[in-house]
Amino acid sequence: MIRFYLSLGLFLLNGYVLFGQKLTGSIIDGRNGESLIGANLYVKSDWRKGTSTDIHGKFTLNNIKQGDTLVISYIGYKELFHIVTEIRPLDIALQPNTLNMDVIVVTAEKLAAEEFTYKRISRLDVYLNPSAKADPLLAVNSVPAATTLDESANISFRGSSPAETGLFFNNVPLYDAIRFSQLNGIGTFSVFNTAMVNEMLVFPGNPPLEYGNTTSGLIAIQTSEEIRETTSNSVTLSPASYGGLAQRSTSKKSALTLFSNYQPSSIIKALNPEALDDIQKFQSVDLGINFLNHFNDHTILKVFNYTLTEGYDFSYQSPTFQGTFKQRKQRNFTVTNFRHKVNRSEWSLNSNISFSKAEFGYADTDITIHNFDAFFSANYRYQRENFYAKTGLSVDHRKQKFTGTYYAFDFAEGDGFPTTSNHNTVRLNRPELYVYTKYYWGKKIILGGGLRKNIPATLRDHYLSMQLNTRIQLNTHAHITMAWGKYHKYSLPQNDIENPFLIASDQLSADLNWNQNDLEFSTSIFGKKNRQLNRTTELFGLEFFLKGKILPKLRGQLSYTLINGNTREAGGERYPAEYDLNYFIRGNLEYKFTRGWTASANFILRDGRHYQPLINITFHEGLSVFEPEYAPLTQQKRLRSYKGFDLSISKLIAVSEKFSIIVFGSASNVLDIKNLRSYTYNFDYSVRQAQYFSRRTFYFGMVIHF
Repeated sequence: MIRFYLSLGLFLLNGYVLFGQKLTGSIIDGRNGESLIGANLYVKSDWRKGTSTDIHGKFTLNNIKQGDTLVISYIGYKELFHIVTEIRPLDIALQPNTLNMDVIVVTAEKLAAEEFTYKRISRLDVYLNPSAKADPLLAVNSVPAATTLDESANISFRGSSPAETGLFFNNVPLYDAIRFSQLNGIGTFSVFNTAMVNEMLVFPGNPPLEYGNTTSGLIAIQTSEEIRETTSNSVTLSPASYGGLAQRSTSKKSALTLFSNYQPSSIIKALNPEALDDIQKFQSVDLGINFLNHFNDHTILKVFNYTLTEGYDFSYQSPTFQGTFKQRKQRNFTVTNFRHKVNRSEWSLNSNISFSKAEFGYADTDITIHNFDAFFSANYRYQRENFYAKTGLSVDHRKQKFTGTYYAFDFAEGDGFPTTSNHNTVRLNRPELYVYTKYYWGKKIILGGGLRKNIPATLRDHYLSMQLNTRIQLNTHAHITMAWGKYHKYSLPQNDIENPFLIASDQLSADLNWNQNDLEFSTSIFGKKNRQLNRTTELFGLEFFLKGKILPKLRGQLSYTLINGNTREAGGERYPAEYDLNYFIRGNLEYKFTRGWTASANFILRDGRHYQPLINITFHEGLSVFEPEYAPLTQQKRLRSYKGFDLSISKLIAVSEKFSIIVFGSASNVLDIKNLRSYTYNFDYSVRQAQYFSRRTFYFGMVIHF
C-alpha cells in the first residue's frame, strides 16, 4: 500500500510535463484600471482548464491552443468571451453591468480573503464530487484540511471538533444546518440546496475575524446575485430526492427564485437493502424562496427564506433495549442582506431569524428541544489601491428550551427502567465589535490584522479575539501565508452540560502554495491550543497536497495529514486527543472521456479513532442489570484504520444554450469494507458486536436545466 502511494506521488510529479502552451495576462476594471482579484477564466470547451486571478489581477492558464475560446467573468461585470488567436500576454478589461443589460449584478461584497488560506468550491464541484452525494457540506469533507471522523455533514477542520466550525450563509451564522440530525448533533446531509449555491469559501484555520463565533475553520456560502431576463428552471431526480427550482425576473431590477425538494427513503433503501438496513425510514420536505432586488448599480437587497420538515426512524440497540429511535423536526430561517456602495466605501446590513423544534424518542424517553436564533450585523468597508479596512457591530441572540424525559442510567434503557425529567431554558447574548485592516506593501506582500471584542454583561464574560496575518508572493508561481490568532466561541449546552460555555483557541499556521504548468502543490504546518471547561487540548499538524495532470485526460490529487494531539484535564491527567491522527490520506483520479463523460475514483485511508475498552462489569441488584466499567481516557485504544474507495461517473450534456443535463452515478465504499464505528454488547456484556459505517451504497441521478 505504501508503495502505491509513493508511486502515485512520483507519477503526479512527473506528469506535469504533458502540457501545452502557457497563456498569461491580467484582468482589470474597464472604468478605472484597478486590478480584479479573483476573476474567473476557463476554456469554453473544457471548463476544467480554468483559473482565477491573483492579488494583482494576474493569471496563468496552461495547455492553451490557438482557437480556444476563453470565458472571463467577475461578479458585477459583464461576461466576456475571447478567442485566442496567438499565444501572447493578454490585458483584459471587464465592463460593469448596468441596469439595461440582460444580466444585472452589482459588485459583490468583497471578503478580505486573499491573504488567508482558503479553498473555493463551486456549484459544479459539488455535483461532480462522488463523495459529496450532491450536498455542499459533504463536498467540503473532501478538502485536505477536513478531518471529519464519521460520514456526516458535520465538518471538522485540522483536528478541531465540528462544534467549533463556523458556518455562514450570506454573511450570517447558521446553527444546526444539518438534516436528519440525531440528539448528539451528528447529521447526514446539510439543509443547503446546491442549485442555490454560487460558491463556497472554506477557511481551514485562522478564519477572518469579520466573522465571529468560531474557533476552528469556517465555511462561507454565498448565493448568486445575478438577474436574467430569461427564465431558468431545473429539476433534480434521484432515488432519494425529487426537487425543482424556478428562477424568474420580476422586473429588470429584481428576481424571484423558488425551490422545493422531497426526500423519501423507499427507493434508495430498495437499491441498498444491506447498506441501509439500520435505517427504517426517512422523509423530508423543504421549501425555499429567494428574492433579489438591485435598486441601482450601488444598492442591493437579498431575502432568503427556508422551511424544512423531516422525520427519521432508525434501529437503536443497547444492552438492555432494542427498538426504534424516532425523531421529528421542523425548522425555518430567514436571511436578509442589504448593501450600499458609495465611491470607495460600502455599507451593509445582515440579519437572520431562525427557529426550530426537534423531537426525539425511544421506549420511555420523550425529548423536545426548541431553538430560537436572532442575528444582526452592521458593517462598513473602505478600500483604496493599497489599503483595506472593515469594521462593524454584530449581535447574536440564542435561546434554547429543553423539555424531556430520559433514562436515569445510560446502562439501563428500556421499558420499566427509571427515568428522570428536566426542563431548562438557556439564553445567550453575544454583542461584538470588530475591525480588520490590511495593507499592500509593494506588489508582493500583504499585511493584515484584526480585533473582535465582545460587549460583556459582566466582567467575567470578557474576551478579546485578535489576529495577524501576511501573504508573501515569492514569485509568479508560489506564495506563503502565515497567520496567528486568538479566537473565542460560545456554545450552547451539550450532553450533561447545562449552561453555555466559552471555547478559547490560540492558533499559529504557515502555508506554502505553488502552482505551475498543471501542477499544484501546497504544504501547511499548524499548531492549536484550545481551552474549554477546565480542559486544554494541544494540537500540532502537518498537511501535504499534490494535484496535477498525469495524462492529457487524466488528473490526480493526493493529500496527507498528520495531527499530534493530547488533552490535559485540570487535575493533570493527560491522554490522546480525539483527533490525534498518525495519518489521514485522501486521493483522487479523474479521467475525461472524449464524449464528455467524466469518471472519478476517490480513496481515503485514516487512522482509527480512539475508544475506551470495557474492563469490568458489576451486577446492579436494584435494577437487575449489569453495569459496565470502561477504561479511563488515559488507557484508550484505537479502532482499526478506516478505508474507503468510491467511484463515480458523470456527464454534462449541453443540448442547447438554454437546455442542459447533468447525469451522475456513484458507488460508495465499492469494496464493501466493514469500517468499524463502535462496539455494542448483549445484556450481560459477554458478547461484543461491531457497529459499522456505511457499507457499499449505489446512488445516481440527474439535474436538468432549462
